[in-house]
Amino acid sequence: MKVRPASIFVVDDDATLLYMLSSTLRTAGYRVEAFEHPHALLARLSPADRGVLVLDLKMPGLSGLELQSALHERGVSMPMIFVSGRADIPAAVAAMKQGAVDFLVKPIMADELLAVVARAVQRDAELAEKRGTERLSTENWATLSGREQEVCQLAAQGLIIKQIAANLGTSESTVQLQRARAWKKLGIDSTVELVRIVALVAQTRK
Repeated sequence: MKVRPASIFVVDDDATLLYMLSSTLRTAGYRVEAFEHPHALLARLSPADRGVLVLDLKMPGLSGLELQSALHERGVSMPMIFVSGRADIPAAVAAMKQGAVDFLVKPIMADELLAVVARAVQRDAELAEKRGTERLSTENWATLSGREQEVCQLAAQGLIIKQIAANLGTSESTVQLQRARAWKKLGIDSTVELVRIVALVAQTRK
């Protein structure tokens, strides 16, 4: 099966640099979409998109940091790489705190760009796998009965079968059966996995 090349979204109001960055990435085998205006990128992307963003830090109308915040607000989650004409330490720190992968200072060498993008593509793959695992966990949780969910929540708090039975006013054998059914539906075989799923479900409900 042919693997689809990773998508790289490049935004820079400098047309010459935009062409250089895009050409370098396309030559390396990436699928590239180039934008001179940040608002065009905002109109293009949705939370379902995957890939890597290469953003100019200083752009008229909407800076790279403002674009980063706008994307986060819209639920777009991708590894981001910022480029700048000078070493702006405060901006770099702010970008990193919001999840940027790296910060490159112009002029940008091709080898440097490709190395950073390769790391970002790997991170995108890891994030996609994590999101897939989390989605499956929440979908499996929804298949549990109300009582099975209660048993799991109490077990995740560290209660043993006897304590759960007393808490729910039922027999230990019933709790054991409900727990076994729940674990099978969730596809888990350890309390550590159960704790992770219960915490994830609680987080998604906030």
